[in-house]
Amino acid sequence: MRNRIFLKAMGAFVAVIAAATLTLDISIRHTWENAVHNDIEKLLVQNAQGFALRVENDHQHSLQQMAEEEARITETRVTIIARNGVVFADSEADAQTMENHAGRPEVVAALAGKIGSSSRVSHTVGIEFLYLAVPSGDKIVRLAYPLSSMQQQISSIRANLLRATILALLLALVLAAVIAEVISRRLRRIVRFAGQVAAGNLSARIAVTSGDEIGQVAMALDRTARRLEENFAAIRESRSELEALLNSMTDGVIAVSPDMKVRWANHAIAGILHQPVRIGVPVVELLRHPDFLATINEVLKSKRRESTIATSLSGRKSFSVTAEPLPDGGVVSVLHDISEIERVEKTRRDFIANVSHELRTPLTSIRGYSETLLESDGLLNDGARDFLQIIRRNAERMGRLTEDLLVLARVESGEEKLDLRPHSARILLAEAASSMQEDARAAQVELIIEEIPDWSVLADNYAVHQVFGNLISNALRYAQSGRKIVVGAHERQSGIEFFVRDFGPGIASEHLPRIFERFYRVDKARSRESGGTGLGLAIVKHIVLNHGGSVRVESSVGHGTTFFFLLPQV
Repeated sequence: MRNRIFLKAMGAFVAVIAAATLTLDISIRHTWENAVHNDIEKLLVQNAQGFALRVENDHQHSLQQMAEEEARITETRVTIIARNGVVFADSEADAQTMENHAGRPEVVAALAGKIGSSSRVSHTVGIEFLYLAVPSGDKIVRLAYPLSSMQQQISSIRANLLRATILALLLALVLAAVIAEVISRRLRRIVRFAGQVAAGNLSARIAVTSGDEIGQVAMALDRTARRLEENFAAIRESRSELEALLNSMTDGVIAVSPDMKVRWANHAIAGILHQPVRIGVPVVELLRHPDFLATINEVLKSKRRESTIATSLSGRKSFSVTAEPLPDGGVVSVLHDISEIERVEKTRRDFIANVSHELRTPLTSIRGYSETLLESDGLLNDGARDFLQIIRRNAERMGRLTEDLLVLARVESGEEKLDLRPHSARILLAEAASSMQEDARAAQVELIIEEIPDWSVLADNYAVHQVFGNLISNALRYAQSGRKIVVGAHERQSGIEFFVRDFGPGIASEHLPRIFERFYRVDKARSRESGGTGLGLAIVKHIVLNHGGSVRVESSVGHGTTFFFLLPQV
């Protein structure tokens, strides 16, 4: 870590120093060169103008003497040129061998009465000069300053700049090493602290002695560790409370992971299975019941709650199994012992079936004897005949009641197995309406069949006829005010929904939730008068549920009632 920090810090320092050096070398050097060039040019102008006055007025010395003397004083090359370009004298070369200078730029400017300047390499001595020429009467005076001296000064400055850069790099090397060691030491403390927290030691803390960025990171990590410790303590407390609550339940609770392994189970599960629960083993090794395993698999696939009844799950006991998906993809299921409920329910069904069966014979006898007495002439007076009519009607009503109780007991217990086959919905409607047409005409009610497509449903023909018979008979009792009953069907997403609609007085909303309960009557007095037993809608409900369908009702007072039942579509 320290080496990486050192390399990064050193790289940053080198980049900054290199950028500063280049900036100095390019911008400041260029400015300095321009300033020096301008100063030299100004000095040359002053010297050239002074020398021009001397050449114009000094008649005691020769031009060559004056040129050499001026060159020594000003440390420049001095040339005196005629206006036609012929060189009269030069401080460093033989004037007679020099070429005509009339075409030189600085000479051309001086011939025009201006101060001429130019920089170039001399053809005579092969050195770059800064030339400056001024007019002097009938002559031109030119001074040349060798730029090599200025280049030497620039090279000296560059050498000094390079030495300073090397010194700065050495200092940066030392500084980067010191900074890398300090930062590395602080980061190693943070890494050790983070490692302790990651290993589960949430009580670990880190001392912060600086308020810089690294110190702020350390403080944030320290606050995070404190908050995690508090949250984990709260989670552990909540988990302990939840485990205590689940272990106190008499219902069995078992959690299964997405790979079908036991994640957790309460104490009741061990009592149900009569064996200790091992966490982490496949659930099939713990509980092999096919209905239970199928429910767990279905929840894992659908991610929806599923319920089932698992018979003989533990000995002869039956359990209601409710499975719910967990957020992580697992499943938690609750096993509720319903053995006693099923035993009581079976006892109730058997009692109702036995009593109903035993009542059939005496009721048949009562009805038969009453009908025989009523048919005899001259044996009874009018009062006795009225009493016999009452006895016969009640015997018939009790007979219907016992028959309905037997049917309901068989439907609820599942003893009456359904013969499920594909049937035409149109034919089912037509046959049901045809069998009830005589009763409709007797009640002076019009029975209308709505035209429907030829859908196919999976149903037991006889059982569905029982459903239609009960619903249409129920509608006939209450539809006389509307004088019309409509039967039909609609296609739904989950199947074909049949309906029986009457236009009678309707049912108040407070009765609708209980309308399918056994013996529940909306109008008890009228139901008795019409001969109803209060079991028809309960029979309808259980037949439809055994088909895997559903039943519902819609009604409002004064607008009639519509009963719906849904059957699976083929």
